[in-house]
Amino acid sequence: MPLQVHREHGRVGGLAVQISRRRPQVLFVTALLCLLSSWYFAVVIAPAGLGLSAPSVQQGLFPEWFGCREILHHRDPYRPEATRQIELVVFGPTPTASAAPLNQHRFAYPAFFAVLFFPIALLPFAAAQSTALLVSALLTAISVPLWLQGEQCGKLDKLTFTVFALATYPVALALQLRQPTLIIAALLAASYCCVRSGRLAAAGILAALCASKPQLAIAVLLPLSIWSVAAWRTRKVFVLSLGAALSALLIAADLAVPGWFGEWMTTVAAYTHYAGGKPLLADLLPFHFVLPAAVILMGAVVWVSFKFRDSDLLFALSFSVAVFQLLFPFQIYNTVLLFPAALWMTANAGNIKARGQWHTLLYFCTWIVLGAGWASAAGLSLSNALAPGSGLRLWQAPLAAAYSYPFAVVTCLGVCAVSKQAPIARLAG
Repeated sequence: MPLQVHREHGRVGGLAVQISRRRPQVLFVTALLCLLSSWYFAVVIAPAGLGLSAPSVQQGLFPEWFGCREILHHRDPYRPEATRQIELVVFGPTPTASAAPLNQHRFAYPAFFAVLFFPIALLPFAAAQSTALLVSALLTAISVPLWLQGEQCGKLDKLTFTVFALATYPVALALQLRQPTLIIAALLAASYCCVRSGRLAAAGILAALCASKPQLAIAVLLPLSIWSVAAWRTRKVFVLSLGAALSALLIAADLAVPGWFGEWMTTVAAYTHYAGGKPLLADLLPFHFVLPAAVILMGAVVWVSFKFRDSDLLFALSFSVAVFQLLFPFQIYNTVLLFPAALWMTANAGNIKARGQWHTLLYFCTWIVLGAGWASAAGLSLSNALAPGSGLRLWQAPLAAAYSYPFAVVTCLGVCAVSKQAPIARLAG
């Protein structure tokens, strides 16, 4: 009898070893399945559920394309006539009553955005659509290995992480809209990669280009700037090159469109009202507590950025990005900037779980929320494929997962930040 038990134990142990050895292959296949189901959900189910609010490429690309062409011809992209022309293309000559007041689709970028976007703006709109899709998908795929630079993981692991990233609904939505967020996120990853490799001048120039979407760039540039200023003698090149490049962009923009800055600020103020999103923090807290909470969170970002500037720069950056997801008007596609946070938690799973039950619980909560997005998309896609229309019953589930993920990430990283034991990361900055 003991011999039989020993044999059974040996079989179970051997099976565990085989599963462990095949884990990378299993994860890669899982990532591919998530990719297929997420895109089926994004292309078939979500548009049907969203109805008139369903994403279209004109909504996300035409304002940028048209506005940049106006700038290249030294015309004001913020003038009412330009906005009206954009709306005629997006909504048609008779826009619906529900869509027109909510989404004005102005050109809401700083004028120097044309420097970044002009290769696409020079193309006819049909060609610009295809080019923006290919460039955004390619840059998104490249950005994951850039965040992973210096990490000792195999090619299959990096490929798996990339496929999982492309399988998230926020990425699918951003690609459907041809959102410049994907280009900015990739440039931020490249800037961080240059910082890690010591190419500070290149990092500063790339960071300046990212200021084309300042509400996204600040989350990464703030920790990097604190990192640079804290060791000014050896790292000042980053801040100086950032300042010089940004100054050059501002001057070039003013030469192309004199007086653009005031009009852009007016457009930004209007954008916060018509874009349809509000900060996640405003959904979580009563109105009177939003501002004090925002001040506390901003202080926490500065503290974390300074405390972990040398020991774990990626952790500081990840915490900053997660906090700013709560502070600025929420758009699902902007959560693609949480890639570094997910990668940091993956690399530090053992270190996080070793700190105790609370850390372990919060760590798994982040993956439960993220996994819920993939699982719900897979379930809805399978259900809809077997019984067309059935996927509409719970079509909001993947969107709810994307909405909840920033809260889970901020909580987990915040607890890690205040722990007595500093993060010791394989992805240390």
